[in-house]
Amino acid sequence: MDMASTDYINSMNQDFPYITESNSSQTSSATTEYNCIAWAYERDDVWFEPDDGELYFWPIPRREYSITAHEELFSSIGYSRCADASQEDGFLKIALYVDKGGQPTHAARQLPTGKWTSKLGEGIDIEHDSPEVLNGPAYGIAKIFMKRKT
Repeated sequence: MDMASTDYINSMNQDFPYITESNSSQTSSATTEYNCIAWAYERDDVWFEPDDGELYFWPIPRREYSITAHEELFSSIGYSRCADASQEDGFLKIALYVDKGGQPTHAARQLPTGKWTSKLGEGIDIEHDSPEVLNGPAYGIAKIFMKRKT
């Protein structure tokens, strides 16, 4: 990781108290082309948002900011709820983060290596060792896990 990315990761400690240079690394430059939900869905060409005005892409009928809508979104491409983030042969997982009010805030996707990848809002993509690396004030906690066969 270059010095600029190290500085960026270090500047995020207030929002992500568990992020360190040893458990995360930058994998792309900042962009507004897509967000974390799209990235977890494996899209990098559109911003996913369940707004009721249809300003953004949302490929399922339920357009609401809810756990149910986010679970339906990922179920539409073969994911189903599972117990945890542990790596399982033959499966990829996603983690949905929930704030104190129970609203979905972020999604991360497990890579075939067992590490995780996240798009940080309009910022960078990162690879991180576990979903817990991003637990904190910005996203709440990784609470719901889903998996699908590879």
